[in-house]
Amino acid sequence: MTRRTIDAVLVEFDGVLADTAAARRDAMFSVLAEDGLALSPEAYRDACAGLPTRDAVRGALARMGAPADETEMDLLTLRVDRAFSSQVGKGVMLVEGAREVMERIAARARVGIVTRANRRDVEFVLGLAQMEHIVSCVIGAEDASPSKPAPTPYLVALRRLERRRPISAEGLVVALEDSVPGIQSARAAGLRCIAVGDLPAHLAMEADAIIPAITGLDVRRIEQLTTRRGEHFT
Repeated sequence: MTRRTIDAVLVEFDGVLADTAAARRDAMFSVLAEDGLALSPEAYRDACAGLPTRDAVRGALARMGAPADETEMDLLTLRVDRAFSSQVGKGVMLVEGAREVMERIAARARVGIVTRANRRDVEFVLGLAQMEHIVSCVIGAEDASPSKPAPTPYLVALRRLERRRPISAEGLVVALEDSVPGIQSARAAGLRCIAVGDLPAHLAMEADAIIPAITGLDVRRIEQLTTRRGEHFT
């Protein structure tokens, strides 16, 4: 029997902690509309959802058959980020029980955020919610390249955690992700992963488990969802 313990839980901000899906989608739609471009909700879901802004912009343009050079891509990405930040500035709703869940987890394990959102936006919301003290590190879109689904964002977070306190031999790091690129990123970095949200089962199959929302989640439940045969959590 292998002894295990949860050392850290790394959380995607967009869609797991904060209800940002509509704001991020609307930011993309509004900027494209300014340029006379229209993207259907179905195309957005297939080509953009779950991706950092630049990758989402690239996917949107490819879906619409609207080529753009790198300078145009940079400008569109900046505009979409600014539109999203404007939405955040008007107020972002944390998912039900998000603060309580984070506090419960932080009482037994370290908590970090690894997100496709800009770090500035995340830190702004954490400050409004008075949650800064709960979080050991925030890895935003600007902190790691290449982005999800590459493992880099999670590897950067692991290095940040290791600098503060090494992860023990029996310690596990678990990711909470709401998208296929996020799940793939976490698994490529060697983490266990719980999918959060309404992902179809066949898309979330790379995760260790899937839950509808983080409401009510704690370390004990994370242990139950990620344990493997022959393991015992202490």
